Amino acid sequence: MESPEKLNTSKLRLLRCRDWLQKQNSENSDQISQKNNNEVEYIITSNTERENLPSEPEDESIPAGIDESSVKPKAVPLNRLRVEGLHLECEWQSCRMYSTNYELFQKHVRTHTSDLHKMDKGGTVEFVCLWDICGHKTSDYPEMVRHVNYHAYHSRLLAIGFNGRATLKLERCKKDSSKRNQLPEVTHEHWCMWIDCDNKFSSIQTFFDHVNQHVKYADKLVCSWAGCGMTFARRVLLTGHLRSHTGERQIACYHCGQHFTCNRKLCDHLRRQNVNPSSAYSCPLCGVKFATEYLLREHARQHVSAYACALCDMSATTPAALAQHVRYRHLPAQHRTHRCPHCPYRAVNQYDLRKHIPTHTRKRKKDNKDEETDDCSDEENTVVKKPRVAKKYACHMCSGDKIKVFSRGTILTTHLAKVHGAHWPSGHSRFRYQISEDGMYRLTTTRYEVLEVSKQIVDGYSDPKESLKNSFEFDVRQVAEASKTSPRKYEIRLKGADAPVKPDIPVEPKDPVNPESSVEPDSSATSAVAPVEITMCDVDDQGNIISSKVIESDVVYGS
Repeated sequence: MESPEKLNTSKLRLLRCRDWLQKQNSENSDQISQKNNNEVEYIITSNTERENLPSEPEDESIPAGIDESSVKPKAVPLNRLRVEGLHLECEWQSCRMYSTNYELFQKHVRTHTSDLHKMDKGGTVEFVCLWDICGHKTSDYPEMVRHVNYHAYHSRLLAIGFNGRATLKLERCKKDSSKRNQLPEVTHEHWCMWIDCDNKFSSIQTFFDHVNQHVKYADKLVCSWAGCGMTFARRVLLTGHLRSHTGERQIACYHCGQHFTCNRKLCDHLRRQNVNPSSAYSCPLCGVKFATEYLLREHARQHVSAYACALCDMSATTPAALAQHVRYRHLPAQHRTHRCPHCPYRAVNQYDLRKHIPTHTRKRKKDNKDEETDDCSDEENTVVKKPRVAKKYACHMCSGDKIKVFSRGTILTTHLAKVHGAHWPSGHSRFRYQISEDGMYRLTTTRYEVLEVSKQIVDGYSDPKESLKNSFEFDVRQVAEASKTSPRKYEIRLKGADAPVKPDIPVEPKDPVNPESSVEPDSSATSAVAPVEITMCDVDDQGNIISSKVIESDVVYGS
């Protein structure tokens, strides 16, 4: 039998536990009621609180992230990585169902389309996805159905990447995990563009399975996707190529949610973040270290320009960079499609327009800024910004022991232009600076180019450079439709140069001595053309025909 002292001690502990529980229930009663009522506001606030939580200690089994599974990854055979040992987790609010069967998991996730939260927005219903760390909103119900089905597909990729870390022996990802379940927008149905097939799907996995059936039963190893027509020696190559059309992915990073087309991309994604400081693979040009020799080779391409501009001395590392240069430096202003509603400014893309519009509404007076800061709460005023590291720009052309140092690159640019007479090459918009070993930024004086590109720039411009304001107008005409073995064909010509001629109207050739001189066509050719009847109508404001008149004309109107 226990002594009275022990009984009193145990009784005291029970009383303390009861008091503590009552206190916690009284403090959190509002949040508990909100959670039970399935309020979206509570979900959003709880997610933001979890984003601001301090990082958990590193675990050897899984990366630390928001609501990540406590199950350890399994090292499965590489050829069975996508079908064996998958731990599929439904992250819908208050669900947390686990499954190893992907088909059953898809059916389960599809049932959550009836559990969507509905919000009234000015007479229209807005649907909210309750998947963890998602928060996608839309008023289009079919779009939300496609979005929920995408979560099932994305969960499978996360499960594959979860085991892939153990199978491929990779270290954990160090990126932010609060955006793991934020998916790309699926505004349209998944449409199969295989020739003679126009099926549409709301489930992305069903769409991929359907396209794979086309590959499986294809007679010839030809990509019959509209506009392609590529041929392959093996069926597996055609399957991999078709993913470039459908956007299918094979694996995803379990921590940050980024998905990739193959295992190699995931390995590169994780190895870039876990570089050994003593790595032997370092770039000789910028000193950045890499985990593998392959990543070093991929990085070195960023330093070597392999594409030359035909209008100036600019060279670029990729075709996309060269196209971007042409858009900004050589595209006439009248061909920029994004127009500012407040001024005549025209932007190249939508991003530049969004950056320009605030210049018309920005408050520049200091008094207005002070009023805005006074209205802010104490919590907003207590936000501490990270201190900005001051950069130092040094002039490499000044002689003497004392180096001239500037606080901004624009000041150094003015110094180089006025004092030393330096100017940037044709096609470049400014000077570029790179950090040196002493931590100061100096002018980049070396540009690495492929030998053919250097010859094209040096030898290809014996005459003076053309003006950057030259504008070109083109005619684009489709000449053939896509077939099972060939893509669509287009014809692009400069306007006014070698224009196509109608076969029914004979045209005399130009004078070879003076090609610019105009030659009158034979009168017999024009007389052979039948006259054209034109009906001219007078209409009122409502579009009703008041009177009409038919006239004949011998003028041929081309399309």
